[in-house]
Amino acid sequence: MVNLFKIINYLKISLLSLHSNKLRSFLSIIGVVFGVMAVIIIIAVGEGAKAEALRQIEKLGTKNIYIKSVELGVDKKQDLLKNPNSGLGANDLIRIQNGCRHVHEITALKEIPVSVIGAFKEITPQIISCSPSYFKILNLVLNSGRFIRRNDITGHQQVCVIGYHVAAQLGSNGILGNRIRIGNHLFKIIGILDRYNIESSKSSAVSERNYNELIIIPLKSEKWIMPENSIDNGVNNLSELIIQIDATSHVIESSGIIHRIMAMNHGDINDYQIVTPLELLHQSKKTNELFSLLLFGIASVSLLVGGIGIMNIMLATVSERRREIGIRRAVGAKQQHILFQFLAEASLLTFTGGIIGILSGLITVFILKQVAPWELIITVKAILLPLIISSLTGIFFGSYPAYKAARLDPIQALMG
Repeated sequence: MVNLFKIINYLKISLLSLHSNKLRSFLSIIGVVFGVMAVIIIIAVGEGAKAEALRQIEKLGTKNIYIKSVELGVDKKQDLLKNPNSGLGANDLIRIQNGCRHVHEITALKEIPVSVIGAFKEITPQIISCSPSYFKILNLVLNSGRFIRRNDITGHQQVCVIGYHVAAQLGSNGILGNRIRIGNHLFKIIGILDRYNIESSKSSAVSERNYNELIIIPLKSEKWIMPENSIDNGVNNLSELIIQIDATSHVIESSGIIHRIMAMNHGDINDYQIVTPLELLHQSKKTNELFSLLLFGIASVSLLVGGIGIMNIMLATVSERRREIGIRRAVGAKQQHILFQFLAEASLLTFTGGIIGILSGLITVFILKQVAPWELIITVKAILLPLIISSLTGIFFGSYPAYKAARLDPIQALMG
């Protein structure tokens, strides 16, 4: 209780001293205020970028493995003729299914470069053919109707599932049971996908498809609508395989097995790319942690500058208050009393600067969230960390001025 009473007494004396020099006190904490503001804004931006990157990767499915066909250069296309397994094909699908015991679902899809006959003024729909498991692996949701089934493929049914925006663009023609012309064939609409909020990242290895502007037909239907010479040019190869593993814990192991299967099947021809979102997730977390640490280090420089400013002000204060220190020593104050008083003043300055900086940072982040195109996230760490650091900054940079004040000779102080 005695110690608490002494601390309160020191704080009272410090407040009175700082209040008597309001302008100087305010100017001395500006550096700390802006330093704390910078830390909060940078952490908010870093956390927002981290959350957005993780969200984009998680949308791909942490249990999924993607194998995407890669277009080779002109100089390497001659190698394709020497390898019967060149290009992504059904042979790869079968070998993966038989060679990796943890495969739960696997789907194949083919991007089809044909036009849709209709009045699409605002969108150009992408057409893909795929197997029925595509719906389950990608967690698609139907607004109405049904998805493609196995008998649609085996029975060569000319049916299609269209995206939400495609249906809206077709108007009265974009309803279940109506037909749309793809190439020279009519396809019956059997399903309409629900509306999706797509935020595709152009920089990701496997970007998310815009399901709103998608037209899906049964796998192998593309043979009826693609030009006859496309078979000779090899464009009937699959565009992508998506493998869903039975458990997240088996993804990394299965990824290694699939890499070996594809390498054996394709030899030295790198006409495919394997992307494992779970690995991307781990890498992204590590990268974002390092990035956040770097940004925090840069923002901490502002706090360092603010702390140096506090020390300069406190040193000037010691010189100005030599007589006050001498009088206090003359009436019985000990060195530790002087030391604690000046430490309390420095700590109060930086703590107050920290509080003002936090409030200013929160207001700034709130304003940026309204106008900025990116996401900002405020965490408990973003508030507590700069406050603790600013308080420690006051103690650290206030120690030398406090020590210098405590070591003043009382007689010389009274004379000075």
